[in-house]
Amino acid sequence: MVKLGRRILSWKKDERNQALALARPIFRSSHFDIRIAPKQTLIGRLFVVTPKKIGCAPYRNLLKRRARSIFYEKKFYDSPYDWLIFFRPSTAPLPYKTLHDTLVSLLQPHC
Repeated sequence: MVKLGRRILSWKKDERNQALALARPIFRSSHFDIRIAPKQTLIGRLFVVTPKKIGCAPYRNLLKRRARSIFYEKKFYDSPYDWLIFFRPSTAPLPYKTLHDTLVSLLQPHC
């Protein structure tokens, strides 16, 4: 699982730029934007952006860990897409259960 985890989160600069260029939005809210792009490797990967306006580093890291956990748990890496999640500053008091239910309901139809 460690090797899989590293491959899911590793992005080279040109791969990231290509994914951003090819990405299409699937959901936009006051908490986050979700985009998908055709996967460039054998597995789908996750790219999470948390701006500094969200809060302190521990909270931003918590959001990233939660998104990554949901991604692993539901095996979204088996889908034909790379997933790009952009959190917005209004994400501050977002509990895990809310984030989990929202992400699963939005990402499941695209797998």
